[in-house]
Amino acid sequence: MMWGMIPPWHQGDYKSHGLSTNNCRIENVLNSKLYSGSLKKGYRCVVICDGFYEWQTTKGKNKQPYFIYSPQQNGLRPEVLEDWNDAAWSDSKGWSGPIPLLMAGLFNEWHSPENDIKYSYSVITMEATDVFSWLHHRMPAVLNSDEQVRSWLDYEGVPYRDALEYLTPVKNLSSHPVSNLVNNSKNKDSTCNKPVSLKTESKSSLLMKAWLKKGSLEKKSNENEPSAKKMKSLDS
Repeated sequence: MMWGMIPPWHQGDYKSHGLSTNNCRIENVLNSKLYSGSLKKGYRCVVICDGFYEWQTTKGKNKQPYFIYSPQQNGLRPEVLEDWNDAAWSDSKGWSGPIPLLMAGLFNEWHSPENDIKYSYSVITMEATDVFSWLHHRMPAVLNSDEQVRSWLDYEGVPYRDALEYLTPVKNLSSHPVSNLVNNSKNKDSTCNKPVSLKTESKSSLLMKAWLKKGSLEKKSNENEPSAKKMKSLDS
């Protein structure tokens, strides 16, 4: 599916509707012209990902990006590609890889004038809990138990009002700061979700490092001089 629900009434190019539909606020979903229809039809889905990015808006003017993901076990890391590649599923042991992040969503099917069908979805969001409010005032509706997932997907057995009640703010999320490389959505590098240090070095520390580096290079250069040249220098 395409992320960002296409309004069912939209005509023309499906990319040109001009609305921001990546996220759906849970507080407004029942009265929303765009989302209430999907909710009442039972078009409920689970968005599976390794994590998502959020920019800290609670400190200063510089928006520091963070990678948000489910708490992990056994030393596995969602930002390590090898951990995913080495993962496997078995009926006896279950999933052996990193724990994915599961978010509640709504989807829709849109028909073009040529009757082509496009499926698209939006992620449901809610007010952030203390575990997330230091970073942003909103957070996705994370499903962190099998019961929540089953209830959200069981559109026949669980009425939509009851299903919404199952969506409560999660209190256990992990995160780490990442490079500003993610500020440009065109960057798809594998380092985008790798942790970075936010420590800033003082000017005196940087000056000392530069001085030590210069001294090391001069010493190395002197050691590499031909022995005859060194002897001439000593004789003089």
